[in-house]
Amino acid sequence: MYKTKAFVFLPGLLAASVLLAVSPYSVAAESYFGVSPDGTTMGDITPQVPVLAYDDQHVVLSWHKPADYEKIVDYKVYKNGKMIGLASQNNQDHSPAVEYINAFFKADKEKFHQRPVYLNFKVENLTPETRYQFRIRAVYADGSESSFSKALSFTTAPAFGKVVNVMDYGAVGDGSTVNTQAIQKAIDDCAQGSASAYGCKVVIPASGANNSHPVFVSGALFLKSNMTLEIQDGATLKGSARAEDYPLSQGYQLYSYRTNPTDSRRPPSLLNTLTKDHRNGSVNEQKGYDARRHQFENIRITGGGVLDGNGWQHSAKGTADEAGNTLTYYQEGSRKKVFSYGILADNQMLSAWHERDSGWKTRKDLYKLVEKSYGGFNGQTSKDLYANRRSSLATLRGVTRVYVGDLKILNPAYHTIMFLESEDITFAYNHVETYDINNADGVEFGNSANAFVFSNFMNTGDDVVNFAAGQGADYEEGYSDAKPVEKIWIYNNYLREGHGAIAIGSHTGAWIQDLLAEDNVLFLTNYGLRMKSTTATGGGARRIVFRDNAMKDIGTHNHYTMNGVSIKNHGQIGSPFVMTLKYAMGDNVFKDARQPAQFKHIRISNNTLDNVSAKSGAPLILVDGFDGSKQDAAYPGSFHEDVIVSNLKAKHVVATQIDHLRDATFKDVTVTDWDSKHKYLWNISHSQNLHFKNVKPTHKDVE
Repeated sequence: MYKTKAFVFLPGLLAASVLLAVSPYSVAAESYFGVSPDGTTMGDITPQVPVLAYDDQHVVLSWHKPADYEKIVDYKVYKNGKMIGLASQNNQDHSPAVEYINAFFKADKEKFHQRPVYLNFKVENLTPETRYQFRIRAVYADGSESSFSKALSFTTAPAFGKVVNVMDYGAVGDGSTVNTQAIQKAIDDCAQGSASAYGCKVVIPASGANNSHPVFVSGALFLKSNMTLEIQDGATLKGSARAEDYPLSQGYQLYSYRTNPTDSRRPPSLLNTLTKDHRNGSVNEQKGYDARRHQFENIRITGGGVLDGNGWQHSAKGTADEAGNTLTYYQEGSRKKVFSYGILADNQMLSAWHERDSGWKTRKDLYKLVEKSYGGFNGQTSKDLYANRRSSLATLRGVTRVYVGDLKILNPAYHTIMFLESEDITFAYNHVETYDINNADGVEFGNSANAFVFSNFMNTGDDVVNFAAGQGADYEEGYSDAKPVEKIWIYNNYLREGHGAIAIGSHTGAWIQDLLAEDNVLFLTNYGLRMKSTTATGGGARRIVFRDNAMKDIGTHNHYTMNGVSIKNHGQIGSPFVMTLKYAMGDNVFKDARQPAQFKHIRISNNTLDNVSAKSGAPLILVDGFDGSKQDAAYPGSFHEDVIVSNLKAKHVVATQIDHLRDATFKDVTVTDWDSKHKYLWNISHSQNLHFKNVKPTHKDVE
């Protein structure tokens, strides 16, 4: 048996630590938690405040599990020595994920699934600038309780120093007036002189001027350091449908290299943090990329309202979901369908094509021109424009300490919320609906660090929680200044109907590392834990822990009834657990990495999977490395390595397919009912030093 070392995660620079009397403005304290080689926790309950997850009247607590967490079913929270509630009940009141988690387990009649335990608590009705002491006690299945955690002393924020209502600057919430200048002026004036996120609050109001649910339309807005943007419950901040309201000159580039062969400039998003010295120039200048962190600080976007990108038309098909609600579906677009189904997306594509070639007047003329002169809608120009000239909902680049929470987030033209080159991030208590929009990832972290992602409901058109770290030699460890994606904690979320629920890659160049995903529910996504890259991209993922998650109907085309509702998996066929180097390269232009990408030090433990029917789906576990041949023959063969899968219960699945894996252990894995096309559950080739212990059914010998 091979040996592995324990590895340590640093989940983030926090607003407070477990030390007594820590100021909320002193964020230098770090909270550590260890994970043993088999994926279990080493340590005590560690209460903390996620980044900027507090204001003058509220504070959010989170904590890591103790070493003996297996029999814990809940946690009690104490304020100043008095018990104020259970984490489970508090999440019922505040988390948009809980309604769906409850529905998921209502359908689990056999009590098959791993049930998540809540690791967060929102405390309300506090007083500004007041110190409180919090402690946590675990509640075990037999009713007994742990001893108290260490005390966390925390001081609430002061009352907001300046509060600005955008209506006082002339903004009109009538759903049609474009208010970009008014809202931007409110932001600029409010943030002037502010020294913290609590020195300035810009309010998108929920009432006023005879509108009980006002909709404030705006083009691209540029946030400042030291501010809170509050979209109040009942109000909507909605993206303008006009392409000219997102000037390309004010936009950015994603990476240092071209993300396509012709033009990788992007327009700004609805909400942005972009430095003025790194906005787009001409197509050949490459000015729009900015790898610097710490350009902005202390930004909160919150309030309970709606952030709507106005990107695409609604689909008529919509869906009744497992919780008895109706989720909005958006039209599934493409490079050609965008002209029929897009809103902002349509107008931005028309504008981009007109910029490229003005020799057309009508859409019909444009279609003819594209087919005749540009290789059709599958030609390179069409690919490049569609991949870059749509606005996302938010591009938050170079921010230190940022909170996005308590929002309903809808309908981007492109991506949803992007954190790029940022540190110390909280994304929590959000309801995200972007299905079935092309490229509409729920939340993306690009070369960013120290993030909390918890208590969100996300139903997305692309990957749900996505991580990207660049491609090729420009991002390779030891050869560039590019930073990895690292120190990420994902917990208590309901991840629904996207591509990969947890998607690591495909851009892995600077590494994606030190990630813990636990106590989530995954339902109807194409993939579960999806690690994807190419050899030439380089880097990879390491020190990844995926534990205590419940998964159902991953990567199938099943159709069945759940809680009396007809459920149909509309997605692609995919695998619940994936490590692949065969992801499509795309058109990005970059210098190949010196070393091929690799996935290693992976821990998958205490997860359940019910795929409903073994007649549909892809391999339960899909692993492929690289054999040193074919198109990437410049690289030696590459194995994924140091992988432990333990305490996995799965049923109604497709047999595994494992290739180029070494130094791996499968322990306490039970699978019932796999597909009839495979004689063996375990189909293994070109792999080394694999160990199986208490695996049912037993494994096939390594080929």
